[in-house]
Amino acid sequence: MKNQLVAKILNNIADILELQEVPFKPQAYRKAALTIESLPEDVEKIYDQGKLEELPGVGEHLAKKIEEIILTGKLKYYETLKKEIKVDLEELNEIPFLGPKKIKVLYKQLGIKNVRDLEKAIRQQKLRKIAGFGEKTEQTLLEGIKLFRTKPKRFLYASAAAVVNEIKTEFKKYAFVQRVEIAGSFRRGKETVGDLDFLVVSSQPKKVMDLFTSFKDSKVLAKGSTKSSIRLANNMQIDLRVVNEKEFGSALQYFIGNKEHNVELRKFALKKGYTLSEYGLFDSKHKKWVAGRSEDEVYRKLGLKYIEPELRENTGEIEAALKNKLPKLITIKDVQGTFHNHSKWSDGNNSLLEMAQYAEEMKFKFISFNDHFGHMGITNPLTEKRLKGYLTEIDKVQKKVGLKVFSGVEVDILKDGSLPLSPQKLKELDVVVAAIHLSTRMNEKEMTARVCNALENYPVNILGHPTDRLLNERNGLALNLDQVFETARKNKVFLEINSSPNRLDLSGEQVKSALNLGCKFVIGTDAHDCSQLQFYPLAVNMARRGWTEKKDILNCWSLPKIEKALQK
Repeated sequence: MKNQLVAKILNNIADILELQEVPFKPQAYRKAALTIESLPEDVEKIYDQGKLEELPGVGEHLAKKIEEIILTGKLKYYETLKKEIKVDLEELNEIPFLGPKKIKVLYKQLGIKNVRDLEKAIRQQKLRKIAGFGEKTEQTLLEGIKLFRTKPKRFLYASAAAVVNEIKTEFKKYAFVQRVEIAGSFRRGKETVGDLDFLVVSSQPKKVMDLFTSFKDSKVLAKGSTKSSIRLANNMQIDLRVVNEKEFGSALQYFIGNKEHNVELRKFALKKGYTLSEYGLFDSKHKKWVAGRSEDEVYRKLGLKYIEPELRENTGEIEAALKNKLPKLITIKDVQGTFHNHSKWSDGNNSLLEMAQYAEEMKFKFISFNDHFGHMGITNPLTEKRLKGYLTEIDKVQKKVGLKVFSGVEVDILKDGSLPLSPQKLKELDVVVAAIHLSTRMNEKEMTARVCNALENYPVNILGHPTDRLLNERNGLALNLDQVFETARKNKVFLEINSSPNRLDLSGEQVKSALNLGCKFVIGTDAHDCSQLQFYPLAVNMARRGWTEKKDILNCWSLPKIEKALQK
């Protein structure tokens, strides 16, 4: 798998070009990097099929660079660029809240080239003398350095999914593999994973181990008769176990649930007179195996309803299963369409018509366009002058497609909690998404008041990416989420579950908290090109982890009911 390597090199090139003040090119490299990183399959396969240039944001020149990385693991152009600058961008980029623009300023003002230089400058209180930084920025970056040095390596779910698909596809080619399943935090739908755990049923474990430890671009960490571990080039560790068919279900149950869920389930089993382990469910008194071929068999024998993997976090699921009160979780098939999508009218890569037609091909019944309005750090936002043309084109698109096309914008919640469009103008739109994009370092009291003020005083339909987190890059806003959730509920504002691979915001845990307060949700793809419409299952993962059913998610309702719910 070279997806991560290709994406990393393309992103690093973008950072260098920004440092060199090269216009336009950095954005092109970033878009291509996001496309590659989010692919559900190996980029090498796409290269072998000669289809690199069909990927969004990948033209002839970028395709040649990607080809070179795939074939050699390196890129001469990138190596040349690195020699032109003296800054260790790869290292500095690992510091939360320190992006390319700040790195550029720090280098030019203070000659900071690496993390060691940065820490020294902070200790000497030099950053606070630069315009736009200050004492608070110093403290934030110091905390970021600490996090950089201590945080475990985590991989985005979307990135791990490509590896999972490749390994499962490879194993299914061989007759000596009866079953292969992914377990661990990936199976629970966690937004990031530390490693991957596979279980295989086979009567020829040696062949399985030989196949597994011969995966290309990997290093063998351990090889045994039934257990082996490898590490990929991007440092992702993969563990594999071969089990017999009789114990497959109990092993799967053991390796899917988190530690706390498994401990509580074992305690529950003991109270029932059983002993539960990865090898099966046993009668404690007679030491007799009684279940283990399937997970459902194990739960059923314990007198419990089957607990979906996403719920196995010890947050009340065992008690709910015992009382037959588990939710009927939403599925991918329940989603009728998607909210929060961007086009070329702001910072998207495709036209409104192209996006709508692609959504129609996906069998969606509706799509909502919410291009950026007003200043929020992008190059081509909508203005009041352009808004009229935007809405006119949406009307034209509606006449050319068979699905419902909702008009709307994504507006920034300003520092004082106001929105850059009047309530009267906002009411003319079908769907208004309000979100935080700028001034993200306010304290909890101020930030909470800012968000709640917007929800209380403007006709907002959706609170977009509510915490504004970026996975592996920055933590969420300082918010009293319970207060925000309660304000959203009172004002009938839907909370977004954003499916961008590096957002997945709200998280499953936050969805569950909001659900308990009576909130409703939407799945928003935040798509900036056609292919990103396919990210919506990632938000479904978060929705399922949050215990939601069809009745809780606007995307799953009938079109008349959706239209009624959106009325302001």
